[in-house]
Amino acid sequence: MNKKRCAVVGIGHRAHSWISQIVKTYHEQMELAALCDPVLARCHDANEYFGAAAVCYDNYDRMLAESTPDIVIVVSPEHVHTEQIVKALDAGCEVATEKPLCIKAEEAVRILDAERRSGKKVFMGFNYRHIPLCSKIKEVILSGAIGTPVSADLTWYLDYKGHGASYFRRWHRIMAKSGGLLITKATHHFDLANWWLGDRPESVFARCSLNFFGKGKGKFQGTRCRDCAHKSECEFFYDIKDSERKSAELGYQVNTVRDYEGDGCVFSDEIDIYDTMAVMVQYKNGAVLNYSLNASVPFEGWNLAINGTKGRLESKITDNKPSPGWQEKYQIAGPTGNVLKGKGFRITDWPADYSIHVMPHDGDDYQIKLPNIADGHGGGDFKIFDAIFNGTLKDGDPLGIYASAIDGVSSMIVGAAANQSAASGQPVAIKELLGIWG
Repeated sequence: MNKKRCAVVGIGHRAHSWISQIVKTYHEQMELAALCDPVLARCHDANEYFGAAAVCYDNYDRMLAESTPDIVIVVSPEHVHTEQIVKALDAGCEVATEKPLCIKAEEAVRILDAERRSGKKVFMGFNYRHIPLCSKIKEVILSGAIGTPVSADLTWYLDYKGHGASYFRRWHRIMAKSGGLLITKATHHFDLANWWLGDRPESVFARCSLNFFGKGKGKFQGTRCRDCAHKSECEFFYDIKDSERKSAELGYQVNTVRDYEGDGCVFSDEIDIYDTMAVMVQYKNGAVLNYSLNASVPFEGWNLAINGTKGRLESKITDNKPSPGWQEKYQIAGPTGNVLKGKGFRITDWPADYSIHVMPHDGDDYQIKLPNIADGHGGGDFKIFDAIFNGTLKDGDPLGIYASAIDGVSSMIVGAAANQSAASGQPVAIKELLGIWG
């Protein structure tokens, strides 16, 4: 069996998941040929940490020319995705990219043009599709249990002290670098909605604001937590080393990412993304999505309802619970569904299972229970790795889980249109942004 030569660009925390799988699980199919990052030491760190021998580069063009990869894994910041994806395609490489595909409409067109020009394909890393709960929702819809979907309500909550605040500490807090939460985070959610509804977005209207984080919103303000004069007083003080220690206690593989600024002040003047968002999406075939995202909620989770011509389904998740009083109510499961017990799980105590409530028009309602898998984004990561490195899903793809560049465009463009609508106060037609929606 001829191994595929693989290059990984962007050696941050997320890249470690990819590198680990290439080296440990898929070493018979893949050869880790190259690592690339502007901070060259990160590449050497990853080689040492995972026992790899990839050639290290801090120049992407030279990496493509010299290492001649068959596939490039793009795990870099959002604002450089387009350049790296297009260059990889033009170099004759397949591409697997983390979400979002890109952050601007014109960039999406460039990527699709490069796909057509090169004959190579982009695989979108939408791990949420692969999560058992999300896959089961799609299966229920395709079974006809609720008929044809006509509307969906999706509300997403981010823990104000943990996950939510993290976006306002990192480079993601700059709109020009991440596209804001409506792209860097919500691209997952819009992809799920597009996939569940089985349709493409046609127009978007949004109202958004920065209510909780940013300039003037906090009692204290500094530059970054590690050298802030208010670290002993501020409830948002974030100790990076302590966070890494707790992650190790939870059993996750972690490694310090050199020169990564992940503890910026959440009340910084430079924050220009939204923390409170409401979006309405009209689909080509008539369905409507009502979506909201809030980053200042005291827990992590989401509420979903999908109405169809023959019934309705609902699902609700409450994951992270920063309040100590809630934590004994829940436990966390490992990748195989086994329950992990003991101390050290305070940060990520999750419910033991998920449920889907199906309510047909002409029959009794019923519940579908699925185990909660803690590792790898609800188990989705492991299926993504298998899909990309083995070339297909183990059981085929009857649900249409495998996501392409056009799926990446379809999700990203909702966020881009929502940002534009929020700025202008007017609805935005997707076709006017892309020019490709027939």
